[in-house]
Amino acid sequence: MYARVIVDISHTQVDRVFEYNIPEKMNIRPGMRVRVPFGHMRDTEGIVIGLEETSEYEANKIKEIICPLDDFCALTEEQIKLASFIKQKYNTTLAAALRFMLPAQVRGGRVSVKTQTRVRLLLSGPALQRVEEGLLKKDGSVKYPRQWETLSLLKEQGELPASELNGSAVKSLEKKGAVELVRAEIARIPFQKKVIRIDDYGLTEKQKEILDRIRAGGKRFLLHGVTGSGKTEIYIRVMRDCLARGKTAILLVPEISLTPQTYTFLKQRFDEEIAVFHSGLSAGERFDEWMKVKRGKAKIVLGARSAVFAPLENLGVIIIDEEHETSYKADNYPKYTAHEIAKERCRLNDAILILGSATPQIETYFRGIRGEYEILKMPNRLFGLQLPAVDIVDMCNELKNGNRTAISGRLYDELERTLADGKQAMLFLNRRGYSTFVMCRSCGYVVKCDSCDVTMTYHKAQDILKCHYCGRTKTPETVCPECGKPHLKYFGMGTQQIEEQVKGLFPYARILRMDLDTMGNKDAHIKLFEDFAAHKADILIGTQMITKGFDFRDVTLSAILAADTMLNIPDYRSAERTFCHITQIAGRAGRKEPGTVILQTYNPMHYAVQHAKYHDYVGFYNEEIALREMAQLPPFSTYVQLQFSGQKEEQVIAAVKDFIGKLKAVLLPHKRGIISIKASEAAIKRIRDMERYHILIHLKNDEGLVGQIYTLFNQTKYVNVLTGIDINPVNMA
Repeated sequence: MYARVIVDISHTQVDRVFEYNIPEKMNIRPGMRVRVPFGHMRDTEGIVIGLEETSEYEANKIKEIICPLDDFCALTEEQIKLASFIKQKYNTTLAAALRFMLPAQVRGGRVSVKTQTRVRLLLSGPALQRVEEGLLKKDGSVKYPRQWETLSLLKEQGELPASELNGSAVKSLEKKGAVELVRAEIARIPFQKKVIRIDDYGLTEKQKEILDRIRAGGKRFLLHGVTGSGKTEIYIRVMRDCLARGKTAILLVPEISLTPQTYTFLKQRFDEEIAVFHSGLSAGERFDEWMKVKRGKAKIVLGARSAVFAPLENLGVIIIDEEHETSYKADNYPKYTAHEIAKERCRLNDAILILGSATPQIETYFRGIRGEYEILKMPNRLFGLQLPAVDIVDMCNELKNGNRTAISGRLYDELERTLADGKQAMLFLNRRGYSTFVMCRSCGYVVKCDSCDVTMTYHKAQDILKCHYCGRTKTPETVCPECGKPHLKYFGMGTQQIEEQVKGLFPYARILRMDLDTMGNKDAHIKLFEDFAAHKADILIGTQMITKGFDFRDVTLSAILAADTMLNIPDYRSAERTFCHITQIAGRAGRKEPGTVILQTYNPMHYAVQHAKYHDYVGFYNEEIALREMAQLPPFSTYVQLQFSGQKEEQVIAAVKDFIGKLKAVLLPHKRGIISIKASEAAIKRIRDMERYHILIHLKNDEGLVGQIYTLFNQTKYVNVLTGIDINPVNMA
């Protein structure tokens, strides 16, 4: 037999199948990881993607597999098919596509099963009684207290880690034949918290109607439900249906910070094991959760974007909660989207796909209207609760009245009332740090990062200036390095300064802050969630992390402090993102009783703000889609962004010019399908000492033309210049 192997080298020159002979008595199956000889290298890892009885090559020219790396198939047949889809869809190598299916630490054997030496009691009944008698004096008192204590503990537990017992006592009992030492596998568990099982909730008539429509046999659904409408209960019932049919389920959430809350909900309702997949796990935890699924112990997978690749077999449903979030698109090349991967996995398994959101992506809702998804609407909150009233505060008037803080008079009054009532508030500002930039008022000098073409943010708690792109820090200066005058001033504000202002206004309030600066430690998000849910704090201040799916029963006030920071981003999605953020943070308030939302803005009449005030998604969609059709923006067209970066600007510019020349030759016969081509500096020209340029191609929707650009991109390489490609990029800058 011959094995068809993809070597674990992501390079276009070796992006093909290699054949290897399978030695006699070596059990090799498709999906197994193997070690193989390759080229001038001594050996390398590979994945077996198929078996053949014959080969087109001469037998003496075919090398043998050295050994299997596991005694099980690391990949399923479906995952191998999925990798082929990724290779075609994102024009990448098959090796790169296969890597998505495996924990990174598995490759190269950097992590494995964790074992522990344990002490196991061997005896019982009369035999154990004789050993116990040997530990006593004639008068019945204990002669060997350490052995007696160890034996007593083992009688209670049966087996314990050797590290928890007295070593000399264990050795003595082992000589007596009372115990044995064994090596046992132990699991590294991400969530240790004990969860109490609860009964099912009664379903509303709307929930019953939605479930009936899903059970009727459809395959793709867009669950458009307002915040607090009971979408999670739909997810749970659909997953339970799948498990009852012997199938498995994946539930995706957009943020790592949401996994503890969602895991708790699931554990309260399911007896089955739940595996958790996200980048915040340690290498060992990630491996153990992956193995839990491989061994069939877990039938439900919960996680962020990467969980879409979980090695579940017989998949019944994939649910993408908060489907509008940009975090579902990969940051690194190839820039896949969880939606596309989920859609293909559901096709391969004849499974159900559910996208859920109070504010669906414009493109998703557009496809729903065209019939690609069945739109299921849940327009009302549970228990007869109304969506919170949204009060718009015009910050221009605040400025006229002499208020230069980020807390308007209206927000101050509501915070005071909320605290007096013993309730909680959430304040949203999409900027971390204390001040957003430092400038000299004499000469206009602005402190920038030495490695990136961006201003540095002041962090008062550490008294440092920090670059939010490369992490470089500086000590703040008191005089301007350009003109020598002591006129450096801090401008703008971030979450740290908001925290300081709120503390000054409400010194008795207990405040938590959630941003990248406070969430750096492992499990920090779990502790914050538990503390705020237990009402150990009155006010939660945060960036966009706090807008996504949190459900706190005592939150009756939420506020968007500066809607304009999102509205004025130079991106065609800025209105959409503003509407989504306002609606989502508004949705955190009034989940169990009436709530209030304060929206502070300098642009109160903008259509995104006005539609958000009335929680009117359909009204916003209709206005936004009309504008996009008029301007020929997605979903009526496609953007292809080609990225070029390098340490020497002249080399990057030369690469851009060369690629433009090649691009014109490819696109010239299809000029009717091209709206525009523009080459320019990136909005942030330098990051991490790399000069950045891009080519932005605006096309009429034409997958064939996009494929030709992909092909040209893969065929073109430059010395000392890194390149990347992105379709409809999340960040247009």
